[in-house]
Amino acid sequence: MRLFRLPHWTRCLQLLRMILVLSLVLTSFQLLARNSQDQGRERYVQNPTLYRTVEIDGLSIFYREAGPKNAPTLLLLHGLPSSSRMFEPIFARLADRYHLVAPDYPGFGHSDWPDAKKFSYTFDHIAEIMNHFDQALGLSRYTLYMQDYGGPVGFRMVLAHPDRIEALIVQDAVAHNEGLGANWKTRRAFWEPFSPL
Repeated sequence: MRLFRLPHWTRCLQLLRMILVLSLVLTSFQLLARNSQDQGRERYVQNPTLYRTVEIDGLSIFYREAGPKNAPTLLLLHGLPSSSRMFEPIFARLADRYHLVAPDYPGFGHSDWPDAKKFSYTFDHIAEIMNHFDQALGLSRYTLYMQDYGGPVGFRMVLAHPDRIEALIVQDAVAHNEGLGANWKTRRAFWEPFSPL
């Protein structure tokens, strides 16, 4: 009863506080109820990413694959120092409309890391392995997405088998050795003992 003897504005303020507290309590109960209902419920993903390996020229090549196989195929070639994992956001956005395939090159990600004394880590050799990879997966026509190191690898794939390529997507990649420029002087020193480009 004391509430009604207070000045008008004070009563209004106290009433608003009570309404606010009650609404917060009700909202909390609703959120708890909703969370308890969601637990135990599995969410269906229409085109989940699959993680696979295939043997190419005696090496285990890891790759990610998603999307319907009858959809247009995108073969995604990663950069340095990366792996197919860099394409997870693309997989999340495009797997409902495209067949996405992203391999890890030898010496990258989850693929085999052969000894540099026995394996030639050149763009020519990696492109050859990627050409064998696309054939092992039965990819006869695809769009080639090339990022960074994917450029020198992918352009060599295009030159070797232009009939397989429907389109090119080039992101921050060079097409020739001179295009690497002075910024690559330090990196070039690392690969020169093994083999020139």
